[in-house]
Amino acid sequence: MKKTLLILMTFALLAGGTLFAKGNNETETTVETAPQTPFTIDDAAAELGITGDELKAALGDPKAGPANMADAAAKLGIEEAKLTEVFSKLTPMGEENVEVDQYILNLNGIEVPTTYPTFSWKELPADVDIERLPVETFTNAAGDTHYYEVIYVKSGNLNWYQAAYLAEDAGGYLACPETEEENAFVFELVNDDKYFWHFEEGGDHYGISIGPFLGGYQPEGSAEPAGGWLWLSGNEWDWTNWAVNLDDGVTDKDPRDNTQPNNSGESQPIMGYGEMNLPVPTWGDYMEAVGAYGLTRSPGQNYAFIIEYETTPN
Repeated sequence: MKKTLLILMTFALLAGGTLFAKGNNETETTVETAPQTPFTIDDAAAELGITGDELKAALGDPKAGPANMADAAAKLGIEEAKLTEVFSKLTPMGEENVEVDQYILNLNGIEVPTTYPTFSWKELPADVDIERLPVETFTNAAGDTHYYEVIYVKSGNLNWYQAAYLAEDAGGYLACPETEEENAFVFELVNDDKYFWHFEEGGDHYGISIGPFLGGYQPEGSAEPAGGWLWLSGNEWDWTNWAVNLDDGVTDKDPRDNTQPNNSGESQPIMGYGEMNLPVPTWGDYMEAVGAYGLTRSPGQNYAFIIEYETTPN
């Protein structure tokens, strides 16, 4: 396994520096990695033309949860996209040096590279607060019956890769609503605002939401923003339900063009429901770090994902 040595500092982004044992569906990556110079808060501030103290003050107390990038950018008088871009360069930090594995998840036969720590159900950290809802069934037009289990992540601290790994460990994959009928069924399982994380109503994101994760993935090198998307089910990607800009002041209060996918921040290869102010069955593409376990700051949280099974789950 190739490893990268990360020099860790006191402005903590990795909670406790916790890493987890890799599971059976992870394989060695062929990507060469090398030791890197840490990119600190002060480095980020210098790139933005401000002081480290100014940046820390705008971001707020890490213990208060994920920073609101829109509010921080407004306080600093800079563009949110620029702040997000620079913030994404920060080296994960703690109190001591650790080695972080670069590895590839094998999700239903699809190789998905990641650097995020993953864990099985047996290894689930104590501070991941979840509720597994009863399994529901859906039979498609071809007569095939699949099974769907909503995982309510009350703590909001699992990202797409960590959720996808747990789905694989359970014997399924993140739900892949491949038709209008299936999408309507899956959405009704999570048609509740408690499953949607919202930006602040008065911020630059106007209270739009990040909803439950789905099993769409965009491999690295795909044409942006809509090229290369595939389903973890392995089936053909021939129907989509991306969010389309509404500007109706109710479902969509964001005056910006909300049409998805948009690859905002230049790294949004995963997807889920959301991108509107109310729960919606339309999809959005999201940053990889959304909800990531171990990060005291991330670009939003995620409160649910849905596992799809092709046979009756245990």
